[in-house]
Amino acid sequence: MLQWLYDHKWQIVTVLLLVGVAAALWAWIEDRHSAELAVLRNELARNEQELQTASQQVEELRAQLGRKQEEISQLQRTNDRRIQEVTSNAYKQARALGDDDLLAAYNRLITGARQRNADRERTDSGD
Repeated sequence: MLQWLYDHKWQIVTVLLLVGVAAALWAWIEDRHSAELAVLRNELARNEQELQTASQQVEELRAQLGRKQEEISQLQRTNDRRIQEVTSNAYKQARALGDDDLLAAYNRLITGARQRNADRERTDSGD
């Protein structure tokens, strides 16, 4: 057995050297993959943090949108109520007017509309 080892010592050294080179190459590749994996994990963590931040901002904006929509709805209800009150008061006042007063108010309305139209026509024609 010792004689066989002595006769093949250079082949054994070559095989051991190749095994050592292969092990070193494998370790180098493993280190490189580990470094790439660490970079990807860091990027993933950063992306998850950005996603979480964006999700929080979306939720805040949705809540703000809900509040604004409620404010708009409240303003519309208030506006509708005021329009109804003004319309109701106008009808009451119109019914309380006599025929002569109603005719005079109608004539003032028509005269004002004609005057506004004439003003618009003068403005449109470039005078």
